[in-house]
Amino acid sequence: MAIAPLSRSSIACPSSSVRAPSAPSAQPVSPTQANKVSPRQMFGVDGFDSPLSAKKAGGIEAGGLEAMVQELARMVQELSKAAELLGGEGGASGQALPGLQAPTKGVEGASGVGAGAQAAQALAGPQAPAKGVEGASGVGAPGAAKGGNTMTFTNDGTSPMTVNFTPNAGDKSIDSVTLKPGEARTVEFPQGWSGNFRSTAGDGAAATLGEVKFNGGDNQTYYDVSYIEGTNASMTIEPEGGGRKSGTMENLLASAPDSVKAKTADGSVYGIKKTTTSNVQDQGVVDFYRKHVGADQGYVIPTDDASTLGTKDSHLVVRMKDLVQGTTGRV
Repeated sequence: MAIAPLSRSSIACPSSSVRAPSAPSAQPVSPTQANKVSPRQMFGVDGFDSPLSAKKAGGIEAGGLEAMVQELARMVQELSKAAELLGGEGGASGQALPGLQAPTKGVEGASGVGAGAQAAQALAGPQAPAKGVEGASGVGAPGAAKGGNTMTFTNDGTSPMTVNFTPNAGDKSIDSVTLKPGEARTVEFPQGWSGNFRSTAGDGAAATLGEVKFNGGDNQTYYDVSYIEGTNASMTIEPEGGGRKSGTMENLLASAPDSVKAKTADGSVYGIKKTTTSNVQDQGVVDFYRKHVGADQGYVIPTDDASTLGTKDSHLVVRMKDLVQGTTGRV
C-alpha cells in the first residue's frame, strides 16, 4: 500500500547538508544477481545489520520520514524478490534457481539408483547374499529356494549315488553330493562357473560327464552330456523351464558287446569304454555310441559341437542313474 506524501507545513524538511538515500531501482533483480545470493543467505543476514541501521541509512533523525519510507520500500522489494526466489527453489512456481537445481534422484555422485529405491533398500535392511556367490557351500538342502545358477540332481536309480564336481581352472570348488534313491538335491554355482560333474561309480577310468558353463556368451547357460570319457551312468540335462535335452537315460550297458565294456581291475563291468584316448579314437566304441546317441544329443567325439546346447535359463535339471545298481563308486 502506497503512503501519501506529507506536506512541508506539517513536518520540517531535513537539512540540505544531509542527503537522503537514493530511491531503490524500479528494475527487478537480474537472474545473475539472484544467483549470487541464495534465499537461505538472504534470511541468514544478521538482524542487527538490517537496511534500517544507522550505518546504512544515516539514522531516522538524519534522513527524516521520507528516507524511512524509501528504505521501507526497498526492504519490501527485497523481501518480495526473496519470496519469488523461494517459490522457485521450493517448487511453488515450478522453476528452480539456476545453479540451485534439485539434485537428481539417487546417491550423491550420480549412482543412477533412485532415491525411492534406496529408501526401500534401507528399510529392508541388509540383504542376504545371492545364492551361488563366492563363499557359499554350493550345496542346497532338498527343496531349497533356487538362487542365480543352479542344477537340481535326481537319482533315478535304486542305489545311493555320489556326484563329484570338477571346476575349470580358476573356478570355485563345489562340494560333492550324495543322493539316496529317488532323492533330488539342488546345487548352487557362482557367477560364470564352468566345469563338469560325474557319478563316482566304477573305478573312475571311464565316466559319463555332464558339462556346463554358466553366464557364457549372451549370458546364456551352455550344457551337454559327453561320452568321450566313457559311460558309467545314464544322464540327461535340460533347462528347468523347458528346452532341449542332452544325453539319454537308456542303459547303454544292456546292449553293449563285451569289446566296448569298461571293467574294474577285478574284471567287474560297470560301463562303456572311452571313445577317445590321447586324441586317438576307438572306432568300435564310437560306432556303438552312434547307434544310441544322436548327433546333437551328446559328445561322442571331440568335434560333435552341435551337441553343445544353450539356454537363457540359469536353472538346469539333471537326472542320473548308475548303470550297475549296487556298485560302490570310488574316485
